[in-house]
Amino acid sequence: MDLASAFHSGKRTSQAREPGESEKFSTLRSLKFFTGFNDAELWEVMRMARWENAAAGHALMHEGEPGDFFCILASGEARVSRNNRLLNVLGSGDCLGEMSYLCGAGKRRGADVHIEKPSRLIRIRNADLDQASDACRHRFDRAFLHLLVERLTLSNERLSSD
Repeated sequence: MDLASAFHSGKRTSQAREPGESEKFSTLRSLKFFTGFNDAELWEVMRMARWENAAAGHALMHEGEPGDFFCILASGEARVSRNNRLLNVLGSGDCLGEMSYLCGAGKRRGADVHIEKPSRLIRIRNADLDQASDACRHRFDRAFLHLLVERLTLSNERLSSD
């Protein structure tokens, strides 16, 4: 079967079905990153976010490149490494690339991120979050702060066990 007939017959295997708004909202509501967000803030996130599928092996972020977005894993798994050394393995509800937002314009990525298992990503551009309501940006700031404290605690535990 040629590519054109596969496309017209609806058998596009490279693209998954796009979830509807209620499914996206339910997904956001279920993810730990969005625990403190109210319904209005989640709807605002939905308007600014881009949902993407990523295959295993996909290089999502590269150390040293400029960062203008961050992602939350709706599902799947990603590996974070620096200088080919594993830093963390992240799963559903985890955020990646947030330092590009927190450090401001011109900040370069500090690590590589590779998708380990087929994943669904929620991509948010830094510029879009900058334009969000004060309440929504405050929720993101609180979620980022919680995330950074969690990761610092984990790093301290790892260092103290060596």
